[in-house]
This record gives sequence, C-alpha cells and structure tokens, in this order.
Amino acid sequence: MSWNRSTQLTLALGAIMATAATAAAQCASYDFEDLPVGTAVTSQYDGVTFSVLDQSCDNNPTLYMRIADEFYGNTFSSQVLVIDTGCPDFSDDYFRMEFDETQTDVTFLLGPWGGYIYWIYVYNEDDVLIQVFPVEIPGAGFADVRWSVHVHRSASDIKTIEIEALGSGHEAIDNLSFGQDDTPPTAEIHTPELMDCVCGTVRVEGIACDFDGAYDRDRLEYLRVWPTADSDWTLIGEWVGSPVCEPGFLYNWDTTEAEVTDGVYVLRLTVINACGLSSNTQVTVYVDKEFDTLTIRRPLHDAIVGGEICFDGTVWDRHCFESYTVDYYDPNATEWVPVDPDHPVYNSTVINDPFAYWVAASELPDGDYDIRVRAHPQCGGTATDGITLTLDNTWPVAKITEPFPCSKVAGVVEFIGTAADAHLDHWDLEYYDPTTKTWVMIATGVTPLYGEVLGTWDTSGLDPCYYVVRLRVWDQAIVDMCSDPDPHRSDAYLAVAVGECAGDLDGDGDTDHSDLGILLADWGCAP
Repeated sequence: MSWNRSTQLTLALGAIMATAATAAAQCASYDFEDLPVGTAVTSQYDGVTFSVLDQSCDNNPTLYMRIADEFYGNTFSSQVLVIDTGCPDFSDDYFRMEFDETQTDVTFLLGPWGGYIYWIYVYNEDDVLIQVFPVEIPGAGFADVRWSVHVHRSASDIKTIEIEALGSGHEAIDNLSFGQDDTPPTAEIHTPELMDCVCGTVRVEGIACDFDGAYDRDRLEYLRVWPTADSDWTLIGEWVGSPVCEPGFLYNWDTTEAEVTDGVYVLRLTVINACGLSSNTQVTVYVDKEFDTLTIRRPLHDAIVGGEICFDGTVWDRHCFESYTVDYYDPNATEWVPVDPDHPVYNSTVINDPFAYWVAASELPDGDYDIRVRAHPQCGGTATDGITLTLDNTWPVAKITEPFPCSKVAGVVEFIGTAADAHLDHWDLEYYDPTTKTWVMIATGVTPLYGEVLGTWDTSGLDPCYYVVRLRVWDQAIVDMCSDPDPHRSDAYLAVAVGECAGDLDGDGDTDHSDLGILLADWGCAP
C-alpha cells in the first residue's frame, strides 16, 4: 500500500471517532437568519431538534417553534426562534431542544418578556433531570431577546434543555451555540528538525489533529529569514478534512523551485479545528541546494608535477558540509583511486590550505592523470571539481661526451653531449673560474640536444691550469611541492687542462704527487 496523506486519514479515523463528536455537532452557532420568517423549525439545524410541550391545542393545530422577526408589535433586532401561540393565545406551552450528542456548554439569548421568570430544566441522556435554575429578565413587558444564558456542566452530560416562562408567556431564543471546543488542535513538526540541512523534495512529517474535537484543516507555509528576509509567508500546501493523528506524512516541500534559494527558512504548520481554534508550530531549516565553495588553487590544471604532491584550495560549505573525497583515475586499473589510501574520505572543511596529499605519486608511471575532488553536503547532491596533471618523476639527462675527462685543450674547445628531458625547461654549460670563484656561462638553451654540440669555449687568455666544466639540465616538473618545491635537475662535471699548467714541474702534462715532491725538494724538505 502506498503511503500518502489519504492513507493516513483512513488509518486515523478510528482515533478521531473515539475522541471527537461528529462535525455537525461541533461548534454549532445558529442565529436563525437563514430560514424564512414563519418557518416551523424542528430538525433543520444540525445537531439539535426543537419541539413544543404540552401541545395545549391537542395537536390541532400542532404547535412549533417558528422563525419570527416581529412579535406583538415589537421589532426584534434580528430573526429569532419563538414558540407558537397556544390555545388560548397565552398558554402553558413551553419548548424543548434535544441535542444529538451530549454537551458540556450551551449558550443562547432568551426573551422577550421583561419581569418574567424563565425556568431552565436540564436532562441527561437517560432523561433524568440533572439541573434546574431560574432566569429572571429585568424590566416589564417586551424586552427583546437579549438575555444571555449559559448552561454549563463539568461533564458532557447535557442531552435536553427545556425552557418554560411563568405566566403563560411566549419563549423565544436567539444566537444558540453548543458543542464548543475550548482546547486548540495539535500541530507538530517532527521532521525536518531544527536547523536540518534540506534540499530537493523535503518530506515534512508530524501531527495535524484535534484529539478532543472536530478537525477542520491545516496548512504548511515557509518564510525565508536569511540572507534576505521575505515579508510574507508562502503557502506550500493545504489539506481540508484530512487530519494526521499518528506521526506521519504531512507535506512535500519542493525546494527545487527557482524562488527557493540557499538560506535559512522557517516552516510553519497551522492546524484549525471546526470551532475556529488554531495552533501552529515552526521549525527553522537551512536550504542547501548548492555546495558553497569548491576550488583547487594548486597545482594548476595541466601542471607538470613529481614527487609528493599536495592539493591546496577550499572545500567549504557554510552549514551543511558532510565530507569530501580526492581521487585520481588509474588508467591501468580503469577506476578512481584515493590519492591517500589512509584517508579515502575527509570530514573537515578547508579554506585556502592543503586539503589532500598524494604521496604515492612518486611511485606511479609518468603520464597524464585526472584528479577529481567531490564534496558532499548533508542533504544529498555532490559538488565536483577536477584537474589533469602530468606526472614526471624522471630526471633529466645531462652528459658531456667530448672532450674526454682530464683532456688537454687550447684555443676554441667544442663540447658535445646530451641535455634532454621529456619536459625540458632549460640547460646551462658553464666553467668555474678559480680567479673570480664564480661559474661563467659557456652556452645555454631550451631545446633538447642528443649527442650534439652543446657549445664552444674560447680558452684564449685563460691562465693555464685545470678547469671544471659543468652541464646542468632542468625539467619543468614541480617536485615535492608539499615541502620545498623545486624542479628535477641533473648535473654533469668534466675537468680539462687548459694550456701548460705552472704546477707541471716534471713536464709529464699532469700536476700530481711527483710535482709535489719536486717542489718540496726545492724547499729543502726532501727526505
């Protein structure tokens, strides 16, 4: 069986029937303005039947209570219900009103005779007299139907009321009310609860019922209070004659409507009973249709990275954050894999700070990888952002193949070698000047070279000695960006002898321990 408001109504009827009188007997209020003057009234009004006692005309004609607006030259302020004249004109007839259901309170206006005493007799459903009291209307003659009478019992046991005027007067009443319900109905919202995060179709559950009276209707409204405040309540829905007396479904609120934007809203449930009494209850909720902020600041889209990678940015929702995940797509496994297996799900917001670490990136093959960040608010739905990164964990190639190490060179020297990388940034070829203690540029480039001329070095004018030549090659990868990011760099060193070195004392072309021995002997230090 599908569960809806109509189903709930069917299941609740038993509870209503057990605790409340019929709707016809609830909150009846009759001013007798709706029937033509002269109408004989018996059971035209729901919940009560009127009759005349003792029928002094022996039912020829039958006496009734009738609608009147003029009585013995007196013009009443409104139509009233008055007893027929008897046989003779002034008689001992009086009238009775019998209610369909026992009552606790009955009120009416009495008249028209001033200076008369009217006796009120009250009977229970067993026709036992349970209360009797007189009502004396001050004055003399016609005084209009204006004297208020209130018949009250602590228990609901009023079944019949008889009204008799002493001295064969004519009894009349107006503005009869009975079946009044002094307790308001019940209005409860159980879900959503205070400051719940909601979106999409919101199921509102609770109670809308009058447990000791006749339910009439209920309605649900919303009012936006933040960030901009609405001036009027907006109706979500209304049900008539469909009480919910057991906790259950009340309404669906469609927050996908364009006028419902993110923010704080108050839901108000109002329940009205047949007597016009009402109750309302409110609950404040947060509508979160969109995740507030999801941005990846670093690394940038299409960045070349290597080593340990940290993702920096903002994953933040004002009220309704639940979690987020950071994954990379593994083309070999054809699935999304957490960048940090120890933290497949993150449960805290981050604002302009690192929000995930990809330590294992240094162990993956070079290539392009898709990164996906998915943020989940509490009420459902997902915000997604992503970038593509190129992993480059391979160091550049830096190699000098000519001239050979420790070669003697002079004049213009040509250097041949390799300076290359899949993502080359640049390379430098330099020599170290021992005089200035600085590296001096020989050649630089941004184009990869494979066994080609790296540059030429004019050694003219240099002091004869050994010189160190260095080839440095950088790639574009941002390596270990979580700590001290720097690209990969490979170095190659080569020592060459330029000209005749002053330290070559034995003339063999090398400066070594033999030359040191000659020098010591010259200083008188030889053994």
